[in-house]
Amino acid sequence: MNRRLRVALLSALLPLAAAVALQGCAVGLLKGASSSGGSGSGSSTSAPSPAPTSSSAKLAADNAISNSVRSRLTANAALKGLNIYVDTHDGVVSLRGQVAKVEQKSAAEANARSVQGVRSVQNLLTVR
Repeated sequence: MNRRLRVALLSALLPLAAAVALQGCAVGLLKGASSSGGSGSGSSTSAPSPAPTSSSAKLAADNAISNSVRSRLTANAALKGLNIYVDTHDGVVSLRGQVAKVEQKSAAEANARSVQGVRSVQNLLTVR
């Protein structure tokens, strides 16, 4: 193959090879942005999921806990409509936001504690 053709071929394939090699990095960074299980919307990408690891299993467990806590909070008539933000890390649930009554703060904590897998609850809710 002549030199000019090889250079053209390499310059066309190099960006593709770099993109394939770095694909996992972008997925890891995006997962890190949503790894806390916060109440923000998730990121949807068409990249394949990495193989399950203990950290991805913990992330999935934390997300499941956060979703279960949110479900219990919205099912509680006394807490419905309140903006309570739920975040879970290693089974520790953090509750943030504002409530109108001390009873609502206590009810939110009790609902969070009742979810399977919750190790502890940090109740950072403020009563206005």
